[in-house]
Amino acid sequence: MAELSGNEKILKEAIDRFALCEDFDREQRKLAVEDMRFAHAEDGQWSESDIERRGNRPRYTFNRVIGAIKQITGDHKQNRSNIKISPESVSSDDKVAKVFSGLIRKIEQKSKANNAYDNSFDEKVAGGYGGWRVLTEYKDDSFDQDICIKPIKSAATSHYIDPQSTEYDGRDSMYQFLVTSMAEEAFKAKYPKAAITDFKPSQYYQGNCQGWFSDNNVRLVEYWVKTPVTKTLILMSDGKTLYKEDDEAILDELAAKNITIMDERSVETFKVEMYKLNGAEVLEGPLPWAGKYIPLVPDYGEQITVENKRFTRGIVRFAKDANRVYNYARSTDVETYALTPKDPYWETLKMRAGHENERKTFARKNQPFMTYNPDPVVQGPPARSGAPSVSVAGLEIARQSVDDVHATTSMYPPAMGNAPQLLSEKSVKSQAEKGDIGAYIYQSNHEKSLEFTGEILMDLIPKIFDTPQMIQILEINGASDTVEINTEQVNEINETIIDEETQEPVIVNDLSKGRYSVAVETGPAFSTQRDESAQQLIELAQASPVFEQLTPDLIAKNLNIVDGEEFEKRLRKYAITQGIADPTDEEIEELGLNQPQPPNEGDEALKDNVLMQTEKLKADIEKQDAQTQETLVKTQGEAVTTYNELLSAFQKQVDLGISLTAQQRALLITQGDIVADSQDITQQGQPNSEQAEDLLNQ
Repeated sequence: MAELSGNEKILKEAIDRFALCEDFDREQRKLAVEDMRFAHAEDGQWSESDIERRGNRPRYTFNRVIGAIKQITGDHKQNRSNIKISPESVSSDDKVAKVFSGLIRKIEQKSKANNAYDNSFDEKVAGGYGGWRVLTEYKDDSFDQDICIKPIKSAATSHYIDPQSTEYDGRDSMYQFLVTSMAEEAFKAKYPKAAITDFKPSQYYQGNCQGWFSDNNVRLVEYWVKTPVTKTLILMSDGKTLYKEDDEAILDELAAKNITIMDERSVETFKVEMYKLNGAEVLEGPLPWAGKYIPLVPDYGEQITVENKRFTRGIVRFAKDANRVYNYARSTDVETYALTPKDPYWETLKMRAGHENERKTFARKNQPFMTYNPDPVVQGPPARSGAPSVSVAGLEIARQSVDDVHATTSMYPPAMGNAPQLLSEKSVKSQAEKGDIGAYIYQSNHEKSLEFTGEILMDLIPKIFDTPQMIQILEINGASDTVEINTEQVNEINETIIDEETQEPVIVNDLSKGRYSVAVETGPAFSTQRDESAQQLIELAQASPVFEQLTPDLIAKNLNIVDGEEFEKRLRKYAITQGIADPTDEEIEELGLNQPQPPNEGDEALKDNVLMQTEKLKADIEKQDAQTQETLVKTQGEAVTTYNELLSAFQKQVDLGISLTAQQRALLITQGDIVADSQDITQQGQPNSEQAEDLLNQ
């Protein structure tokens, strides 16, 4: 065999690997298609052999599994899951994390990602296989790119993952396939030089290629390959990490801004590329992908591995037999009922003679009587012999089959809100939540797939949104906002602000810096969430006057009514003027709260009254102080006089030769201290200190 060219090697490799993928879970995928047809196709619940055996006999379909499917998918639509980004390292920023979360919500909104999520969820609940993809598209008339999330239709027959992959989301796979088909005419228009017949240069390709062509459609395959590569990871002085091989061209520009390489090391990473193939040749590729993950996201129903064999199923798989039995039993019952009016009359030829025309129209006309000829051989008029009766066993089989459907789907009538005996809303909700437990695996796996989607986006966003620009993000409440990213922060005179520690420019919302973690939160869909919030706020307002005063603007914000925004705006204005709510910057500007306010006559009168009362109080205090001071001076003057009189009396006693007692000495000292303490306030009268000292020394 001649040596194969580069594209021939790629095609050979792709066909070999595709065959491995098909063989790995061929039977499971076949059953998944059968499950989806059983749930959704009009005649999907009757197999070809059953149809052949019944022939022209009645064959009815009573779809008992669709209710369980709708219950699970309906719960999913009412309780949406949201991707949330959180800081993970010291160099990460809460504000940047909010920008990432808002940008992901905007990507989902713009690309109508809920269509992809719903399609995936519907497919996996029925058949076990679902999924969606992340891709980039150029904006109109621009070289800028948008990130999109799009559905993978019929994932059971279109999305194939490397069988050696062990991770639920396939992140460790080295290759994946996404199969689509294109009409032959469209294929010729897009690839005019490409072959549209089986690839024949080598006998090796014959068998595996044959399945890639059908009718007038060409089966196309996106072949995604992940190749290990060694790169140099560099740490820049501003905290960013780059691959030297990918960003070497901008290192000079960074150095001009004093952003230099601080450290570097070799790392093992992956290069992701995509080839577009038909069964005969490589049509496009290799097309490089900016991220490190293959951007195809699987979303499974229930999945388990037994002895190295993987089983994947949805809710229909084990309910099919019970539903088939029900269809058969009910069809038989209907057939029996249909035969009941055909119970014939038994009569002799003598009874019938002359009444032949009457007998022909008897079954079509509602005649009040029937004539006949008496026959002495037969006692009485013509009579029926008895029609086939409905089988009690058949009815019991049908009833049991319904129970079997509920058992295999884990969705019982109370859990689906169909239980008349549960009169209270609380009881119905409780039973519904119990039913949700049996189906929680579908929501849980969906959250795993969403988390992987968040990681793909977090890896991709800094590479697509890598320039200074203004972008739109979406808040959790559905409001849009515009933010600046990757831009040097400037001061009032338009000078770049420099970080004092690093001496490098301060970047606003730098998406390339820091590490962030991805989490998924599940809750009521936005519209349902608003309704529930409004109801809870109303109940709080009814329960407490305080809540009633504080919540009107919040209730208006969550009411889904016409002119709701204007209603909320007016209530906000009232709440701000009453001091209940703090105004935003926009409201400050709009309400003119940043402008000097004209004087208010009532406020001025109140101000004058306060000033008058203040002056009166000040005068009263000064008068009281003067009176207090006068009393104090008078009292302390009397204390000095008393002290001097005490000294004179004790002096006379000493002159008579009578010494001072201990009690008299203590009294003299105490009175002297009182007088000494008062000297900083009054100078009225002076104590004879020398005389007191002489007396105490004697």
